[in-house]
Amino acid sequence: MPDEFEKEWRYMSKIKPELLNQLCRRINEDAIRILQQDGPTEHEKYLQLYRHLTESDEIISDCFDHWTRSRLWLRLPLLKANKLLTAEHISNLHELSQKILHTMNESETEE
Repeated sequence: MPDEFEKEWRYMSKIKPELLNQLCRRINEDAIRILQQDGPTEHEKYLQLYRHLTESDEIISDCFDHWTRSRLWLRLPLLKANKLLTAEHISNLHELSQKILHTMNESETEE
């Protein structure tokens, strides 16, 4: 693996806990909003919360499970799509990774 990609791997591994915490905070805040709603019955809130946690668990799994060097290139677009990577984070990535994420961003704005 080229040295630049090794640096990217170390950087991403270093910020992984921060990114996971950020995602979990967002998930927890959404759960609180579901529970504090006026109107739905407690059972409806439970069903909404269950769906929210099930979908959120899939996002956590997609972004963070099997965190290996060889799979990092699969994780970066998912982290970006879930608004976990900031412009500063992306600026610390390898040039090729930045281009891929930039291209992904352009294709999203075209849709």
